[in-house]
Amino acid sequence: LNIRNDQLGIDISSGLSARLLASTGKFVDFVEGSISNLAFHDALDAAQVVPLPDGGWAYVSNSERSSGRGGVYALYFDSDGNVVDYKALLTGLSRACGNGVTPWNTVVSCEEISGGQCYQMDPDPSGENHLKPVMTKLGGPDGGSWESVAVENSNPNRPVFFITEDNSQGVLKRFKANGNGWDSLQSDPIQVTYLRIMDGTTFEWTGSEEAGRESARRYFAGAEGISYRDGTLYFIAKVSQLLYSLDLDSMTYEVERTGFPAQPDQIALGKYGRYIYFCEDGGTPGVYARDVDGSYETVFSAIRGGCYDGDETVGIALSPDSKRLYAGYQDAGILMEFTRDDGLAFE
Repeated sequence: LNIRNDQLGIDISSGLSARLLASTGKFVDFVEGSISNLAFHDALDAAQVVPLPDGGWAYVSNSERSSGRGGVYALYFDSDGNVVDYKALLTGLSRACGNGVTPWNTVVSCEEISGGQCYQMDPDPSGENHLKPVMTKLGGPDGGSWESVAVENSNPNRPVFFITEDNSQGVLKRFKANGNGWDSLQSDPIQVTYLRIMDGTTFEWTGSEEAGRESARRYFAGAEGISYRDGTLYFIAKVSQLLYSLDLDSMTYEVERTGFPAQPDQIALGKYGRYIYFCEDGGTPGVYARDVDGSYETVFSAIRGGCYDGDETVGIALSPDSKRLYAGYQDAGILMEFTRDDGLAFE
């Protein structure tokens, strides 16, 4: 059962409440009554939540503007979920689309342009590298049309990063870092390989970029959101509206069509692994949740014929306790917060 929220222009699942957090071009309201010095950014795209030492968290959001007008921004929350600050972490990027969080709680944001690169930044105001963003070696010497980042950290001294590339032959790159921490992504990797789908059930990591691109063309053109948990790597093939699940131990995979009308985009994993949350590009876009049994539920969707028709839901992320879900609309330029009326976590 969906409940209409005319003020926000959405149909929201019963049992949920929503509030507007920020709007493009407007100053952000803080809990103590003041406002931000900087107007909220436009062209919102992917986002990540990073916990902070004081018990609060940072919601780190990309701006996908082109021609060096994009960047990465952070909305700061206290331990009670109140907005307390907003600032730019990195400006001067072009089409900053997807991103990911490292095991050391920094954020890597990627440029989705020819020759684009991936940049690391520390959203923690108490961190020694705060407001000192750097270009990593994840994008390679020639760059690429990079999208999103996930990491497998079973060996903390050798974390493995996975980066999607959003074009018709965009590779899924596997980057085995030489060490951990801030400096490891500025150092040469131990190994770089690419996903190659072998047949209906198996895959391999190949050192041939050409083979990786041919596999992408055949199986997963337009790779988008990517996440990792407990031995499984999940990623989206947007053009064919597919969700891939790669078992990194058995080197087998499963693939399924996503269960909503328009194209899937970014994804986020729930805290306990029960749900995968999806953004949607086009149609009357919404946010959807897939449970472990493969069934889909609507968190919210645009009102048909309303102001969000043809827009794109973006910025899906969960607070550290999973009691708040964040998402917005890119063209409309709004960011919303969703909570459960029973006060429980989203899983």
